[in-house]
Amino acid sequence: MKYRTIFILMFLSCFLTGCQFNDLDKRFFVVAIGIDQSNDEENPYRVIVKLAIPSAHVEPGKSESQIITKESNSIPEAIRIIQSMVDKKLDFGHCRLLILDKNILYKDQSTLMKWFIKRPDIQGITYVAVGKPTAEKVLSWKVQSERLPANALVLSFNEVTNNSPYVLSEILNDYYMRLREDGIDPYLPIIEPIKGSFKINSSVVLKGKKLKVELNPNETRILNELLNPDKTTLINVGSGKEEFFINAEHTKTKIKTVTPKNGKPFVDVQIKIQGFVEESEQSLHHLRDIHEYEKRASILISSRVKKFFEHLQKLEVDPLGLELKFQARNGLTKNVSDEWRNIYPTLEFHVHSEIKLKGTGSMY
Repeated sequence: MKYRTIFILMFLSCFLTGCQFNDLDKRFFVVAIGIDQSNDEENPYRVIVKLAIPSAHVEPGKSESQIITKESNSIPEAIRIIQSMVDKKLDFGHCRLLILDKNILYKDQSTLMKWFIKRPDIQGITYVAVGKPTAEKVLSWKVQSERLPANALVLSFNEVTNNSPYVLSEILNDYYMRLREDGIDPYLPIIEPIKGSFKINSSVVLKGKKLKVELNPNETRILNELLNPDKTTLINVGSGKEEFFINAEHTKTKIKTVTPKNGKPFVDVQIKIQGFVEESEQSLHHLRDIHEYEKRASILISSRVKKFFEHLQKLEVDPLGLELKFQARNGLTKNVSDEWRNIYPTLEFHVHSEIKLKGTGSMY
């Protein structure tokens, strides 16, 4: 019986086909894609692909790549033409970066993004960002510390390698979801080349499917900390001789919409931070000094966050998904959506911050 089973399996294996495979020397790895707006109305998209050139030595500043561009009226057509301009098959399995021109965001780009979502060899965890001044400029920029093509930007968005609160990251799956979802607005970080490197400390927020506003570094940081509480690191309080800095070790944020039966709806924001005083112009000798710092920090953080929520309210954007929270409590119907549009412009924000300081520095 045992030999009969083995014979049957061997016989059936003769009818199995192998998977399609191309040798490495017959493939070009696309590590990043950029989309700029062209000046040609018939071909509005300028597609840029960054191809990695393999090297025997991996050293900082020695990464080799090739940039190929093509203007077309659609992304698939541009990719097909670019394929005819190289001697190897384009492989998108290692593409981890998608850079968009800011001008493209003023138009509905949900159809544009659908191609990236549907293509099976482009990962949903691909980082999406805005290139300033253009996507081509960002992808063509040479970074001195880069060991692999486009890897410096990918590592900048990775939470393991970069925990800066100013670096706001967004992936393809989440961005496409926000473009199609009514109760939450999309956002994207901005990448700007500087001498020998780049900076990522600002962002844009869209209203629905079109760009609405560009956030400065401080506003980007607050948005990032509300979306990702673990990003909260150093908090400055006061100014001059009264200034001190808090190193936040643990941060917890809760945001919910409240609709009282006989009262005005409001957003309740609870922020809890545990940390220590990292730097201060004044010496701290007593426990009452620590309590005073906690009180001052709580008041300041609550004020900053409340002003930021009111700023988003004035711009009529909702990157934090407050409408989704409202729908979760009241149901997903057209009447609920209409009610939210009437409520949001006059919505109040109740922000309460609780700061707990263990001491001054790691030795206390």
